[in-house]
Amino acid sequence: MPGVAVVASGGRPEVEIGMPPAFAAFCLSRLEIYNRYVALRVGDEMKARVLVGAALGDLAMSWAEALESSSPSALAWRLLAARTSRVAVSRCLELYRVLSSSQADAVLLRYRLGLPEAKAADVMGRQPEDFGCLLRSAVRSFAA
Repeated sequence: MPGVAVVASGGRPEVEIGMPPAFAAFCLSRLEIYNRYVALRVGDEMKARVLVGAALGDLAMSWAEALESSSPSALAWRLLAARTSRVAVSRCLELYRVLSSSQADAVLLRYRLGLPEAKAADVMGRQPEDFGCLLRSAVRSFAA
């Protein structure tokens, strides 16, 4: 059955955990981008996978709330960014000193990871015009 995991102890099934198909699809559609973003922030791919898994676990616990919100993507991004910012020590740190975290995230997604603006906006749970404003204000901050 798709979306079902069996947690076993001693080879015997103890708990079956069903994931709603929409949650599984949401996670799969963002997993690669989330892993790349977090690896860039923390400088370690294995640590990135652990952090992304934990953030998606947080999202699983809040999935009903996410579906009722105006943007499940925005909630997912906040959970991912919160976990990442606690341990981020990579070469991107200066970017986060100069810009707001939202601006820095937008710059990383668009220019370091090479996502099209529309995709980067979607990943962050922002409207495309809002995302464009973040990028423009980031550029102005660097130019000042």
